[in-house]
Amino acid sequence: MTRWILRALFAVAFTVLGLLLARTELGERARSGVISAAGRTAGVVAQRVDTDTRTLVLLEHPELMSAFARGGSFGGVYSVAIAQNMFGRVPKAIEDARELTRILEIAPRTWHIRLPIVNAVLFETDAGLVLVDTGMAPAGPAIVDAIRSVSDARLHTVIYTHGHVDHAYGTWALLEAGETPEIVAHEALADRFERYIRLRGSIGPYMSQPTDQLPSKREDLVWPTRSFDDRLEIEIGGETFVLVHHRGETDDHLYVWVPGRKALASADYYQGFLPNAGNGKRVQRHVEDWAVALREMAALDAEILLPAHGEALTDPAVIHENLSVHGEMLETITAQTIAGLNAGLRKDEVFRSVQLPEHIANHPTMNIQYVTPQDISKMVIRQYTGWWDDIPSHWTPAPREREAQSIVEVAGGMDAIVAHTRGLLERDVQLASHFADWAFHANPTDPGAQQLVIDVYRERILDPASNTQEMLAYLDAMTAARQAQIDAGG
Repeated sequence: MTRWILRALFAVAFTVLGLLLARTELGERARSGVISAAGRTAGVVAQRVDTDTRTLVLLEHPELMSAFARGGSFGGVYSVAIAQNMFGRVPKAIEDARELTRILEIAPRTWHIRLPIVNAVLFETDAGLVLVDTGMAPAGPAIVDAIRSVSDARLHTVIYTHGHVDHAYGTWALLEAGETPEIVAHEALADRFERYIRLRGSIGPYMSQPTDQLPSKREDLVWPTRSFDDRLEIEIGGETFVLVHHRGETDDHLYVWVPGRKALASADYYQGFLPNAGNGKRVQRHVEDWAVALREMAALDAEILLPAHGEALTDPAVIHENLSVHGEMLETITAQTIAGLNAGLRKDEVFRSVQLPEHIANHPTMNIQYVTPQDISKMVIRQYTGWWDDIPSHWTPAPREREAQSIVEVAGGMDAIVAHTRGLLERDVQLASHFADWAFHANPTDPGAQQLVIDVYRERILDPASNTQEMLAYLDAMTAARQAQIDAGG
């Protein structure tokens, strides 16, 4: 088969994948038929070319994409190329960002830049432009285009709301375009940048990003030229910009309040859904401080809310309600978690006991997409306790492989544990996952264990109770098992 045919098949597969994640208006039945056909074809072809194993798994199991689509794309449009290359300057990702970015004037000289996955905010003042956040690396050129489509004024100031890749990595394109802004951030952002360099080999896989795209030296990043501690007021063009720091999604998090416009750039404190405050693959997130920030923002009585994810809000009553209910939600989870710890519950009993009150759980901005209330409780537990999970044998456990091999032996061998696990699949997929892990860790070269992991975690992803962050972990498990099959010649 010629190379151009291979490329065409991959293009079809990824186009369909992108359509699914973007929540197009195609009928569900049509989507299912097209993705299945494309996936079957591309799955066979992918085995004959040098392609990423994770992509191969998705191509071989196209039904998974409808499950991932449930999580959406953080309130924005989706691009596969951007999602897979957030730290890089891959031409296809840059092209997607340029094609998909929209700039919306929310109020006079106030714009919401709707990039794929994330937003930036632009204010025009008499002294120049103020840009809040610069998106991920491939979004940089799109931001330059968006800015110049509405204003010829010089870029006076860039504000990083925090150092995550989707908020502070597009600045390179602004500098290449000849802009020389002052770049302002919280003082803790520098440590975050340093951590990305130091731990790139760990952070890349946890973020599902190519490790070689993460920064490896200081010159790979655009650093702040000015930093502050708790609060900073800047006068630009006769207007006041108030930068307020509270630890939240990160320890360098801040929001931007423009009192003269009653406009609030809320960064990631407000996300329009149950916030990503319990991500098990990330460093500590600060749930209590996050709640303080939300309550504080609600008290500002903003008339314009410009979030970093999702649509702008312009109804003051809705803004106040949404910020308040999100603050209450985080406070409730924290209070229940601390009560459970004080009651002496085992840690897994603590987070399982957390329940949101009905008026919070049913609020339209509380849909579960990326984490659950229980995941947020786990983050609170992590803040206040040690690494031990209260299970005695886990303090100094036997090596995982030895534990797994013993369990398989007690079960009667690999065939027996595989058969038992398959019997569990339909009635208790959660429990089946434990047995699948033991089988694979006992002998990752066993074909039965390899296929069991793939089948069990496929069902976990398809389970409506699963959220995006855990589904990504399950996809990693499937990928590891599929790679083991490939290494064995399968």
